[in-house]
Amino acid sequence: MFAVRPVLLALSFSWILMNPASAKPLPDPMVSNLFALTDVAASLSICAESSAFSTLAEKDRKTVRRLSRTVDKLVAGIAQTYDPALVKFYEAQRTELTQDPDKLSEMKKRYEYCGNGMIPQMHRYVYTSKKTLDEFFKAYNR
Repeated sequence: MFAVRPVLLALSFSWILMNPASAKPLPDPMVSNLFALTDVAASLSICAESSAFSTLAEKDRKTVRRLSRTVDKLVAGIAQTYDPALVKFYEAQRTELTQDPDKLSEMKKRYEYCGNGMIPQMHRYVYTSKKTLDEFFKAYNR
């Protein structure tokens, strides 16, 4: 659904190399999930910061804000399990993506920033990720 951009992949390797004392290594599927969640968070931020956001129904604006908080909590859960430094890494990558010309262009063309089914698509992805991560952490913490 969300492609890991080459820049993000390169940054992930540099982050891993710069944090060799991580409490636990981040498995490849979790790295992919982290970057997909970062992409979703950036998409939600771009929507929320656009002029299109103000034209949304209040219910949709609340949904965008709630999904953003949920993604932040999911990433915090990953960081708590593997390495607290992941939160700062995620925040920096999210901010960088929200300013990336290619990402901005994608959001404009695909969703007109907040429309064309963006909110239901993000909702499905976030809640599928939440369910998957909840199951993983439940099994992981047994």
